[in-house]
Amino acid sequence: MRLLRAALCAGLIGCSDPAPAPQGWAAAFDANDAGWLMNVWGPRGDALFAVGGRPSEGRVYRFDGSAWRRATLDVQAPLLNWAWGFSADDVTVVGNGGTVLHWDGRAWSRQSAPRAENLWGVWGASPTDLWAVGGNGAADDRPVLLHFDGTSWTDVPPPPLQRAGVGAFYKVWGLSADNVYVVGQRGVVLHRTGGAWREELAGASGDLVSVWGTDANHVLAVGGRANGLVARWDGTRWTSRSYDVLPGLNGVWMRTPRAAHVVGGNGAAGTIDLDTLALTESTTPTQYDLHSVFGDASGALTAVGGTLGSAAGPFFGVALRRPLTASE
Repeated sequence: MRLLRAALCAGLIGCSDPAPAPQGWAAAFDANDAGWLMNVWGPRGDALFAVGGRPSEGRVYRFDGSAWRRATLDVQAPLLNWAWGFSADDVTVVGNGGTVLHWDGRAWSRQSAPRAENLWGVWGASPTDLWAVGGNGAADDRPVLLHFDGTSWTDVPPPPLQRAGVGAFYKVWGLSADNVYVVGQRGVVLHRTGGAWREELAGASGDLVSVWGTDANHVLAVGGRANGLVARWDGTRWTSRSYDVLPGLNGVWMRTPRAAHVVGGNGAAGTIDLDTLALTESTTPTQYDLHSVFGDASGALTAVGGTLGSAAGPFFGVALRRPLTASE
């Protein structure tokens, strides 16, 4: 194991004694023993949550403005995949096996979910209006779409899909209770307006893994497997583009409508101009896959990931951080 760890750690942040980071990226904390880190999110710069772990053990790490510490979970949980909340004392985390956990500022508790498939994403307009998505990805599976009304989670059948073989939705994000996007397998996009879900054709056939935006005219979904893929909504139509220079993209975050921050496989990171879809690559000091990126109110960008290429492990993590410039 020591030889394997040494081989994986050679030249990578996420292990002890990292080399200086290029282009402003540095280790947020030594996440090598954290397991995979799947998502980072927070209501403000001095309250961030990073979730992940191993298939048999979910983990949560918290940043209090000065240091990252592992949180004590009061319940057993498998791998945790995504987090969303409304304050540092109101956070919902979803994970494998239909896991839903809630943090109320005092303790973590489990919420009952009506589906047992893996949950990959969660987002809410309010504490009484949250959506979670997931699925195990088999072509004959029904993808998971769940709603929380402040009391319980219910299973919401998605609309009939034009795209065949969609067995999973991967992320959900929205601007308001009546403007919500879901993205998933085979480039599927759902959009909730007028109180109903409908499918929109984004011009992408590869998996769309994550979605973010700033307003009704600036929304970007990212994904792809062998190569990076994006689909942009400009308020009128969807435009898609692939990038041969990038591996598949897993995470996206935007502070302004001008630029989207993206991360992906093999330590890939960059920004995409929303007007032209031009890519500016950013060199990171890791070859681990990056799965999530998030900018906080302190003016910093955090990216997390790990050795995600094999379901059997090894389960090493990485957490990077750099300052945001005024134009980003």
